[in-house]
Amino acid sequence: MLAAMKPKGGCDVSLRQDPARARAADDDSCRCLGTNADNPPAPSSPAQPASQPPPTVELLKPEQLEALVAPIALYPDELLANVLAASTYPLEVVQADRWLKARKTLKGDALKKEVEKQSWDDSVKALASTADVISMMSDKIDWTKNLGDAVLAQQPDVMDAIQRLRSKAYDNKKLVTTKQQKVRVQTQESKQAIVIESADPNTMYVPYYDPAAVYGTWPYADYQPYYFGYPPYIGAGVIAAGLAFGAGWAIGRWGNYWGGGANWGNRNLYVNHRTNNIGNNWQHNAAHRRACDTTT
Repeated sequence: MLAAMKPKGGCDVSLRQDPARARAADDDSCRCLGTNADNPPAPSSPAQPASQPPPTVELLKPEQLEALVAPIALYPDELLANVLAASTYPLEVVQADRWLKARKTLKGDALKKEVEKQSWDDSVKALASTADVISMMSDKIDWTKNLGDAVLAQQPDVMDAIQRLRSKAYDNKKLVTTKQQKVRVQTQESKQAIVIESADPNTMYVPYYDPAAVYGTWPYADYQPYYFGYPPYIGAGVIAAGLAFGAGWAIGRWGNYWGGGANWGNRNLYVNHRTNNIGNNWQHNAAHRRACDTTT
């Protein structure tokens, strides 16, 4: 069942202020997800079409979805696609983050070689090359699980929410082409869509922003946007003005782990991992997911 959204606050600030409690929350989440994060799941199996959500699942409203995707809606499409796909495997996100933090000396081809040996889904492996992103997802595991649940239960609605937020940022002149990204308005399947691409296909720049600064006045008082802050090397003044970018991540050597995106006209995502697509649509691989059992 989809976890209820947290009104008027998004993430749990108390967990940010108490690292020990945050680690305990991660462990509790991992136990809920089915196993301990330090023990990897069984090796992967071919992707299977995601099953329809049970009739008892309470779908999120448009305003809840906008609050949920606010921190990532302005990510470049191929980064966004991997984040959305990886969010459906929250346990593996936590595992990968802890694995990376224990092996900080691994870089470049050596890192890719070791990551390829792991049993994680390819979307999680891709994000291993953008360690700050997977660290954020692991630190905010409740948000990650909520996002993954929404992607599985109502992917078209998630994609629509992202486009609505992009339109707000675009209209506010906050979502523009820069040396790090290219922003284009396209027509796909008779629908207007805002597409964000990396300026350099071999380098991924992660945008950081305050939802209040880029989207304007938030219209949903009961569902405030999630906001996870920004690295200390980025000045507050830059964030207040709009988008700021961290250091570029070299993704060129990672090949087919990257290159996905969104079919905005059809309201679905795709990834560039051959075993994860059916046709041109991403398919969830249930073998990588450990769902919470809320009945025990």
